[in-house]
Amino acid sequence: MARKPTSLIPRTHRELCEIAERWLMGSARCRVAIAEPNCIVTDEQPDAIGFRGCGSVLVEAKTSLNDFRADLKKPFRVYPQKGMGLYRYYICEPGIIAEDDLPERWGLLHVLPGGRVRIIRHGRYFREVNYAAERSLLTACLYIQKPLKINTVQGRKIQLSPAFGAEAKEKEGI
Repeated sequence: MARKPTSLIPRTHRELCEIAERWLMGSARCRVAIAEPNCIVTDEQPDAIGFRGCGSVLVEAKTSLNDFRADLKKPFRVYPQKGMGLYRYYICEPGIIAEDDLPERWGLLHVLPGGRVRIIRHGRYFREVNYAAERSLLTACLYIQKPLKINTVQGRKIQLSPAFGAEAKEKEGI
C-alpha cells in the first residue's frame, strides 16, 4: 500500500520491507526476493534479501535510530563474515540514519514520498558471506512455502503462492 506523497505518517517496518523487496526486484535486478522471511533456521533474520546471478543483496529496514544502533551490536554485524548478503543496505526514511553512521561497506537507501527509493550510498562488496545461512534460508522458505517474488526468464514478475504446485504454474502460464 503506497502512501500519498503528502503523508506525514512514518512508515511501518513492514512497509519498509515491502518497499525493499520491490527495490530488490526492480533497481537491484534480483531474480528472487523475499521480504521478512521469518524462517527460524539461521541466527540472522533479514528484513529483505534478493538473489541475482551468483550474488545476494541484503536490506535491513530501520524505523528509528535506536533500532539501527541496536542492529549494529548483533554478532553478524560485529563479525561481518557471519552475515548474509554480498551487498548490504539499510533502508529508512530520510533523517533516521546519516551516511556517516553507516558501517564500512554498507549502503543506504532512503524511501521518498510515494514509495520511491533513492540510493544515498551504494553498498560495497563483502568478501566473506555466510552462504550456508543463505542456502538454509532459501531452503526453509521453499519448505514452508513462504511466498517468494520471482522474476521469470521472460521478464514477468510472479509471486509463488503457498500452493505453488502444478495449479499455480498453470495459473501463471509457465
